[in-house]
Amino acid sequence: MTEINPHHSRPLDVHRWSSHPEAAKLRDTVWNQYFVEAFPEGGKGNKAKSEPKKQFKVLLLDLYVAWLDDPELSVGLGMTKSAYRENPRYNALFISAKMIDVVNQAYEAGLLDKKTGTESSGQTTRIRASAKLAAIFNETDLTLFDLTEEQPNQEVIVLSNYDYINDKKKRIQVDYQDTDFEPIESMRQQLQEYNTLLWRTFIDIPTREEPVLEQPYWDKKAGEIKVRRVKLSQDNKFVRRIFYRADWNLGGRFHGGWWQSIKEDWRKPIHINDEATIEQDYSGLHINLLYGLQGLEPQRDPYTLDNLLDFTDAEQRKIVKGLALMGINAKSPKAAFSAFRQDQQTGSVEKSLKDKQLELLLEAFKEKHPAIADSICTDKGVELMKVDGRITARVINHFTKKNIPVLTVHDSYITQEHHSGELRRVMNDAVAEELNSFKINVDQEGVGSDQIQAFKNMDRANTLDYSYEAIPSYKRTEGYNKRLKRHNEWLLTKNNY
Repeated sequence: MTEINPHHSRPLDVHRWSSHPEAAKLRDTVWNQYFVEAFPEGGKGNKAKSEPKKQFKVLLLDLYVAWLDDPELSVGLGMTKSAYRENPRYNALFISAKMIDVVNQAYEAGLLDKKTGTESSGQTTRIRASAKLAAIFNETDLTLFDLTEEQPNQEVIVLSNYDYINDKKKRIQVDYQDTDFEPIESMRQQLQEYNTLLWRTFIDIPTREEPVLEQPYWDKKAGEIKVRRVKLSQDNKFVRRIFYRADWNLGGRFHGGWWQSIKEDWRKPIHINDEATIEQDYSGLHINLLYGLQGLEPQRDPYTLDNLLDFTDAEQRKIVKGLALMGINAKSPKAAFSAFRQDQQTGSVEKSLKDKQLELLLEAFKEKHPAIADSICTDKGVELMKVDGRITARVINHFTKKNIPVLTVHDSYITQEHHSGELRRVMNDAVAEELNSFKINVDQEGVGSDQIQAFKNMDRANTLDYSYEAIPSYKRTEGYNKRLKRHNEWLLTKNNY
């Protein structure tokens, strides 16, 4: 084992749990040998809700999941009492500062490798399974599937805000009452049902031998390109609905699921239950929502302008689209220009565009759209996210009721290819309900078999234009086939305990 790399880590999952007999067996094996004397039953601090043995199980199982993913992967957690704020809404297992004592005991027993963090560095302590604990892990029959069935009362409706912790701005979770916002309970139930469906669904990329994608990204603080590992795994599918700035009228988008963390090109080969998929998205959603909410017909292509810079029409349209979207979410033109450049590829011509050039395009965009010009660079996006969150909720709920998985990436949706026609209808209906029967154009690459059949039914003489060969097809790797087989076997046996 190499020295712990603090950048190759993830936070402790305080909701890691399983009632599988193998999980209890693993806990008892380690607890009885290394912890029972240090934490006798009935001892000080052994409250029923947060007893050390319960907290130890959370820690042990999460270390096991990290070890399954990568033996070098470490888990980050706070080692000061201030890191454990009591908030039962987001801490269903009542993890408390007692975790500090549990971690220290595990380290003294030789079960952990540890790299101590400091408040000044802004890094939490990193821990991982030592060779001693790894040897115990090697003896268990516990699988990743056995550790993801339960998210014990984990809150799926989150109210968030920003706060300054140790002089650093961080997103925090805000407590609330279910009566604060009328639809909270129904939203929670619908999202819990959706997560249950996702949990039972095999979602993977058949061309990947290992269920991992490594994606380069620009680390602004470090000033260098780094690689982010995205796990395409069973324990990386949990979805929450998040409202922003401690305000139920802002946000409400759906966050979570590894498909939201990968680039568009890698979403194309996604398979759901071993079937090819089609992704569809709304064209210029927020621009067209601004029109529709004023009772005006949405624009079919809002981003095409007269050529103003030394780009092709297609290149300029792409720049205008990115700039307009940044303008909707920014509080000022300067913030929009900065956000636009930050989003561009290093070394590209787009990244080198000056404020005056971007201002020229932005002003031309506003002149083309006088009805919504006052909404540009006025922080309007966070309000529109409430609307697109409601649209996504309608899409999710429609398909969940029919036991059909749909994956969401804010304003785009992925379904098995033979549901692509139904998805398009549902997307149109969801927008029409929000915009008093107006529709927004839906973009789609590829075609589904249900759409091909519909085309044939309408025009049998023209069916050659709609060949089933147009349906995406990808070669399956050996690793993918093994993961699929394991998932299907687990589905057959999961109710045996």
